[in-house]
Formats: sequence, C-alpha cells, structure tokens
Amino acid sequence: ATITSVMFQRLRKVRLAAISSRVLRVLYYYARVLGVLSFGIERKTSDGSLVARKQHRFKWYCLSLRIACVTAVCFFCVPYVFEIQDRYDFILQCIRLMSSLLCSICICILQTVYEHELIRLINNFLRLFRRVHRLWSQRKFGFGAKREFFLMFFKCVCLIYEFKCELVELGNPPDWLPIIPVFGEMVIEISSLMIIHIGFLGYLCVAALYTEVNNFVRFELRRQLRSLERPGGGFVTRRQLRIVGNRLDECLDVYNEIERVGGTFHRLLQLPVTLILMSKIFATTVLLFEVIIQAGSHLSMAGMWGLVFKSFTDVILLTLAVNEAVGSSRIVRRLSLENCPLSEDKEWNMKWEMFLSRLNFFEFRVRPLGLFEVSNEMILLFISGMITYFTYVVQYGMQTNRL
Repeated sequence: ATITSVMFQRLRKVRLAAISSRVLRVLYYYARVLGVLSFGIERKTSDGSLVARKQHRFKWYCLSLRIACVTAVCFFCVPYVFEIQDRYDFILQCIRLMSSLLCSICICILQTVYEHELIRLINNFLRLFRRVHRLWSQRKFGFGAKREFFLMFFKCVCLIYEFKCELVELGNPPDWLPIIPVFGEMVIEISSLMIIHIGFLGYLCVAALYTEVNNFVRFELRRQLRSLERPGGGFVTRRQLRIVGNRLDECLDVYNEIERVGGTFHRLLQLPVTLILMSKIFATTVLLFEVIIQAGSHLSMAGMWGLVFKSFTDVILLTLAVNEAVGSSRIVRRLSLENCPLSEDKEWNMKWEMFLSRLNFFEFRVRPLGLFEVSNEMILLFISGMITYFTYVVQYGMQTNRL
C-alpha cells in the first residue's frame, strides 16, 4: 500500500508539459534517423539555451540516404507496381509511390535550398519559447498543457502503429524483390509521412505559444492592471504606469513575433504538407473501398482497417492542431481587457488604446496554397464526406452482392 501511494504521489508531481517536451525530443531523434532533419539542436555553453545549427556531414548522410532509397524504389518497386492486375490496388500503390517520391524531392529541396531559412525558423521557435517562459514571475518549463499533451499522445499512437506496419512489410517482402528496395521504400514512405507529423508539431507549437501568452495576459497582466486601481480615485505613480506599460509593449511584441514565425512556418511547409495530405485522403478513400468490397482474411482485414483509421486520424490530428493555433490566436479578444481603468496620464491612455486596437490584428490564419481556410467547418466537412462515401460503398457492395 505504501509503495502504491508513493507511486501515485510521484505521478501527481509529473507535469504533462515536461512529458510533452521529452516526447518532442524522442520525435526529433526519430526524424534525424530517417534523414528528415539534417540540422542539430545543441545547448549553448554560455547560457545553456537550445539552438539549432548546421551539420554539414550529417546533411550529406541525409541526402545520400534519400537519393539511394529513391533510386532503389525507382529501379525495383516501380516496375512491380505496373504489373499489378487489380486496378484498385494499382491506384493505391501509384498514389503511395507518387506522394512518397514527391515528398522526398521536397525534403531534399528543404535540406539544400531552404536550409538557412529552416534553421532560422527553428531558432525563432526556440527563442520564442524562452521569451514566453520568461514572461511569468515563476519560471516555467516544458511544452504546452493538457490539450497539447493529449494530441501528442494520439500522434505517438499513430507513429507506433505506422512503424509496426512498415516493420511487418519489411519482414514479409515479395519473394523476387530484394530486401534493400523494400527497406528503401519503407524509409521514403515513413519520411513522407513525417511531413504530416512535422506540420502537426509546428502548428501545435504555434498553438502552445499563443496559449502561454494568453494565460499570461489573463492572469499576470490583468493582475498588474488591477493593481493600478485605487479606491476613491487615488493617485497612480508614473513608475507603476511605466512598469505595466513595458509589459504591454512586451506582450504586443510577442504576439507579433508568434504571428510572424507561424506564418513563415506555414509558407515554408505548405506545399509538401498539402501534397501528402491530399494523397493521404485519396489513398484512404481507395483503401476503404478495397477493405469493404474486397474482403480477405481476418488478419489482413484487421491490418487494413487499422491503416484506414490511422490515415483518418492523421488528417484529423493535423486539422485539430491547425484549428488549435487559429483558435488560440483569437482568444485574446475575448478577455474583456477593455474594462481595465484609465489614468490621467495621456501617454499611458494612448498606449493602452493602441494595445487594445492592435490585438484585433493578431489573428493566425492557415490557407494551404490559398485554396481554403482550415477551420472546424473543414473537420465536419471531411467527416461527413467520409461517412457519405462509406454509405455509398456499402450500398454498392450490397447491390452487387459483394457484401
């Protein structure tokens, strides 16, 4: 009983933000092993802060691994795909290979042409997290809160299932196909799916930053603003106004920086994320048709249904992360800061009015390639579309006596 109570006491002390930060570290090393991330994140010897730096030797390892895997797939796997007789399986394999090859090209371009911009983006994210944590009177550690933790938990479940499926495929290759092309196909497919995972984590970082600053404004800044209230209209010193005014300027600067960094991340990765997302949706629809109409053994059916739900979950998690970032950027407008008192100091009143007016401009928007805006309505549209498609496929199977 004592051991159990001690374990529960230790679990209560464990912060979800600290667990999320450790999960992020594991995902970072996982992406490096796959050759998706060619830079390194190290600690400065001066202040111990994290910083991203170029690693030229490791970058050549990433590029060599990508080129070797793509070459093996093009020479061995592509001819095999054109020999497939089943048209649904042929379409599925074509979508899978085309999306993987296109995303591999995008990864190589990011690692060579946009390497400097990518490293600067990562450093901006790290600097922003340090700056947001320093806003609070008590120093904070970790990443995000409960929402970010649970979203990352479901993402880790998808990653584990994805890796398990690839290992099963690697352990049972076609008789005539060598193990090296199968390994190369596994690497480029997992790497292409990592684009979705990186997009998910990037938008989740933007959401976590907005949430931290919103909480600071809701509690710390509002407390400091209330300290300016004097019963009976008492006098407020210029020193107090200057301290609170500096906080206002810092909050505005942080909001502006989050919007700028989030927009840079979106512009840098919107093309590969949109490509793999569209191919994911098309592949899921074809796979769902094959699962329902062409039922096989129970073991393969269970695995195929798992792939359908995993692909569906990847799309939903990415959309939820984007919606979390967009929603968090709008929350500050609903904090009712207009009720805070004004002063006789005209400079302070002008600064306060500028702060309230500029809050309306800090809204993070995500429009992939300018085609549409990601929102809650898109999630409902995607779910309703999949349910409608599922209904049509079931009706088709019943009419053709295939169910």
